Amino acid sequence: MIIEHVSKAISLLLEDGEKVYIGLNSIPAILGAFLARDVYNKKIRILGVAEADNPKSVSISPSTGNPFYSEEAPVMITADSFDLFQKGLLDVMFLGPVQIDEETNVNLSVIGSYEKPKVRLTGGAATAYLMPLAKKVILWNLKHSKRSLVKKVDFITGTAKYSNNNVFLVTNLGIMKYDRGFKRWIVTHVYPWSNCNVIKDNTDFDIICENVGKVEVTQEDLNFINKVDPYNLRSALEGL
Repeated sequence: MIIEHVSKAISLLLEDGEKVYIGLNSIPAILGAFLARDVYNKKIRILGVAEADNPKSVSISPSTGNPFYSEEAPVMITADSFDLFQKGLLDVMFLGPVQIDEETNVNLSVIGSYEKPKVRLTGGAATAYLMPLAKKVILWNLKHSKRSLVKKVDFITGTAKYSNNNVFLVTNLGIMKYDRGFKRWIVTHVYPWSNCNVIKDNTDFDIICENVGKVEVTQEDLNFINKVDPYNLRSALEGL
């Protein structure tokens, strides 16, 4: 039930009137966005690398860039979506970094030194360009540990440190929001299997955790997620 809770958490962070952009290989973001729009009736406009503009419905495929995963939608090419970001007209973007640090820096590039990395990651694509421009950045990571939530990332692929946007982090343990006043991450929600102590024990930097809410997945949520992902492709993410 990890992906289901992560998707529900993402749906809670989306608000009426937002234009929401979904990048490559972002199944939790897709599920969360359509859950927000179609189950919780949030008036959002969903765009993405499949270049479909707010499709009527979707069916999850191995790649979220697959143009055939969406139904009944006009085309919004990626260049035009990026132009909206540049003009401050695109509200939400998602990223799935391998590392996130206490200053909102994210790493999708390498583990270890850049010259001689232990692991070479997928790369940042437009992360450095888009991350400061989006009004709301929702990061997601399904391995909440001291190896992924680190004091300082090995390589800064992108950052919101010098922006004034809202930055959230959704993990397999809960939701955190970056507070620019305190310059600290604050836990806002946990799941049935997590709590403040678990999150603190699995985070390599200091966080604030008090008066948190709970994310609960309903049967209606599950029914919708199963409809959008009939082949349960989301389950592969839980083993990564």
